Amino acid sequence: MTTTIRPSAHDGTSGSRPVPAPVVVGPGDHRYAELARGDNYRFVGQPDRVELVRTTEQVVDALRRARAEGLRVAVRSGGHCGEAFVADPGVRVVLDLSLMAEVYHDPDRDAIAIETGATVGHVYKTLYRNWGVTLPAGVCTAVGAGGHISGGGYGPLSRLHGLVADHLYAVEVVHVDADGDVAVTVATREPDDPHRELWWAHTGGGGGNFGIVTRFWMRSPGATGTDPAELLPKPPPSLLLAMVNWSWEQVDLPAFTRIIRNFMAWHVEHSGPDSPYAGLFASLWVRHRSGGDLTMFVQMDPTASDADAAMGSFLAAVDEGVGVEPFAIRYELPWLTAARHMGQGDSGPVLGARTKSKAAYLRGVHTDEQIAGLYRHFTSENYFGRESLMMLNGYGGAINTVEPGDTASAQRDSVIKAAYSAAWNDPGEDELHIAWLRGLYGELFGATGGAPVSDELSDGSYINYPDIDLADPEINTSGVPWHRLYYKDNYVRLQAVKAAFDPLDVFHHQLSVRLPSSGTTTSPSTPRTREDPMTYASDHIPDRYDFEDMYTGAADTPPVQPWDIGRAQPALVAVEEAGLITGSVLDVGCGLGDNAAFLASRGHAVTAVDVSATAVTEARRRAGAKGVEVEFVVGDATRLQGFEGRFDTVVDSACFHALAEDERQRYLTVLHDACRPGARLHMFCFAEELDAPFPGPHRHSAVNLRRMVGSVWDVVAVEAVAYASSLRPEDIAAMIKEEYPDAEVTADQLQGLALDETGRATMPVWHVTAERRG
Repeated sequence: MTTTIRPSAHDGTSGSRPVPAPVVVGPGDHRYAELARGDNYRFVGQPDRVELVRTTEQVVDALRRARAEGLRVAVRSGGHCGEAFVADPGVRVVLDLSLMAEVYHDPDRDAIAIETGATVGHVYKTLYRNWGVTLPAGVCTAVGAGGHISGGGYGPLSRLHGLVADHLYAVEVVHVDADGDVAVTVATREPDDPHRELWWAHTGGGGGNFGIVTRFWMRSPGATGTDPAELLPKPPPSLLLAMVNWSWEQVDLPAFTRIIRNFMAWHVEHSGPDSPYAGLFASLWVRHRSGGDLTMFVQMDPTASDADAAMGSFLAAVDEGVGVEPFAIRYELPWLTAARHMGQGDSGPVLGARTKSKAAYLRGVHTDEQIAGLYRHFTSENYFGRESLMMLNGYGGAINTVEPGDTASAQRDSVIKAAYSAAWNDPGEDELHIAWLRGLYGELFGATGGAPVSDELSDGSYINYPDIDLADPEINTSGVPWHRLYYKDNYVRLQAVKAAFDPLDVFHHQLSVRLPSSGTTTSPSTPRTREDPMTYASDHIPDRYDFEDMYTGAADTPPVQPWDIGRAQPALVAVEEAGLITGSVLDVGCGLGDNAAFLASRGHAVTAVDVSATAVTEARRRAGAKGVEVEFVVGDATRLQGFEGRFDTVVDSACFHALAEDERQRYLTVLHDACRPGARLHMFCFAEELDAPFPGPHRHSAVNLRRMVGSVWDVVAVEAVAYASSLRPEDIAAMIKEEYPDAEVTADQLQGLALDETGRATMPVWHVTAERRG
């Protein structure tokens, strides 16, 4: 898996000039305020340090040191991520690659090498001025190559030449193996490369998932020879350009409808792989009327046959029936100048902008209802959004000649890539602008649950415009998980790459590729027995549990409730007796209240919360019978209100593993907010790695628990302990039979179970101890 790093003139290890040490910036440095954030000023990180590294060797060394110190690492190339993936409060070390920005010809691989910190603008200039070639990359020239390429990458020349990732030949990745060692792997697209899957994952799998990319090698498929001028596409010498502007003062709903429908319908008709219009790229920008108008930017390869006439035909098609005289200009510019015409310069964040973005791949024309919804949002008079914008960007052409599985970029039959965004400066306006954007997007895709679910009109979203709302079931009500919207059928394959190259999940964020569950390879009809260590398939596990129905009997339940042991959980008793539970206590997911009653009997002030009113009623009865006083509350543990800064200890006795994936981060944050500084969390969670005697809810590995809990709390320890259940061997056999009807399991086969003094089975769990951060 590991390859040796070869010194070259481009990693600073040869010649007489020494390699400068990394630049290390901590909170006391005047540069910290800038380096602790990217271009989205909504998010400010709190890292212990930012290291600006210059070579692959320095990346390896920095990662090893961070690992030795137990510090979470994130990597940044250009800083244009729309969410807090790098500015996450759990990230303690940011590796900034902006000083690794060389672009050069590598004769050893007959490819153009691009270091990860190079911006798109720098790449354009270097490729064009040295060899007269380019990549079909984007219009925002300040974007870093690292995220742009690994997320797929597209731009005005993509209809002619495909995605940027379609030209990726090799990638160098610094990662952490299963033993915790830092390794460097170079993976190529060669069919016999044993690491080819790692190359594949970086053709659209997104950044921050598998390791730290330090350089890419680019060579177009089919390119031959050693001349760097023949390894990548050649841009045209100049571009025909047009800008068309329709004023909101003149555009009513019928005119708006015609502009949108005309633009989209033209792309449906003219975005096939063999279209004579492949050299034409158009981007329609619709700004909120408080900040602009409707503007369309168009470019055309002038060397194409009848290019000027083709441009005129397109402009006429979009304007047909609109009934509004637009302002329009047409002109021609040299290619490199024109390539930067629509985008931002290399100036970084604009006036400290705060942004939120969403995206969609579009296959068809919006309905009149969808267009009317867009019109309402962009003309609303009770909203001021000077930088609120929708961009409809031409897509298709050469992009759609690649099969969905040939690269990790799965959307290969769309004709428009849409982006929806808002930008503002005042932190006090965050909720206003985010609500406006969510409202627009939610209404636009209201027929499919507020998300661009794959159908005849849409095909998911784009990972380089990340949107954590897609992982929130209260916003994305489609039932289609976020990873399918981004990756479709490629997600399982990406998970396999994750397991192979980042098995400890060192690199993660809110929308990162998850490690595959160890249980997913087990057939539902073939549970394991004691002769064959017991893990169970996870596909029978519901995403969410209705505990009220389980307590009332309205839902199918096991012969007995496994957690109802009629006494406090022995593992928790041991924690209390060790003096590790102090002050005011929150028992979250308290169930039938035996733990809460025990803690109250030991003199603790206890508040106990459960989502089931039936369970809380019984918990009150049990506590009363024991003569102890507990404040019982019926409530959703992921949405507690009114408890801020109140508790010194939180006890989670088998609650976390019953939560759905999209609830876990919110749950941990809510608990954190409910606590005082210095508070401690004790969580007992079913263990993925340990031999499980019966089917259960969502099990978690120690590594994943450290990652998830550690994103909000400071994890002190993750230790394996025995957890008592109410199940005898015959109950477990009945449970297995209920969940796996074809199974032939009897209580006699389960006699090797670990039983407690009452003859009930015990369950191996992780006891996570964490302290409140901040």
